[in-house]
Amino acid sequence: MSTEIIEQELATLKQRVEKLEATVEHKPQDAWKEIVGAAKDDDLFEEAMKLGAEWRAKANQEGR
Repeated sequence: MSTEIIEQELATLKQRVEKLEATVEHKPQDAWKEIVGAAKDDDLFEEAMKLGAEWRAKANQEGR
């Protein structure tokens, strides 16, 4: 690959990265605080937690 081709490819990649960076919304470090409690009163979430606890209890009994 010639230097010219590599430079063209690099320029293209730089443009693509700039476009991607422009579209990404930068979240603050503590963005997790915005979703705390999002699953409150969610029956499916409660069921998932129950099934997970049952699976872990069984796995612990089996020595996994």
